Amino acid sequence: MNLFGFFQRKKKKATNENITHMDENHLVVIQFFYGIEDLNELHELEKQLDSNIKDSELGKYEGHDISMDFGDGYLYFNGKNADQIFQSIKPILEQHYFMDKSVATLRFGSFENPAAEERDFLIRFSKLQEN
Repeated sequence: MNLFGFFQRKKKKATNENITHMDENHLVVIQFFYGIEDLNELHELEKQLDSNIKDSELGKYEGHDISMDFGDGYLYFNGKNADQIFQSIKPILEQHYFMDKSVATLRFGSFENPAAEERDFLIRFSKLQEN
């Protein structure tokens, strides 16, 4: 065996392992309208979500994106089961009024997997549901 063949085989094996790992990864993306000119409330929500996801050992909270005008925002999660992640974080999201009418997209596979199933759910502020 020559040296070139050794590296070629090694590279191919590493690539296959990465693809397998990516396919196991489920994603949850929350799209919301924030509309508040300071990020204190969003940061408080993030602390609650991050603590919940770590304590439940269901996955990882990856962070947020928010537009420069504090309008549209996104929260990102990943783990092995999108349904379980969503069920764990949903009660927390429902306690924050700026999450009303947010959309949770559950993706059962990575972004790199074009065949991954996706499901969308509407999130409602729990105080509005009581009326």
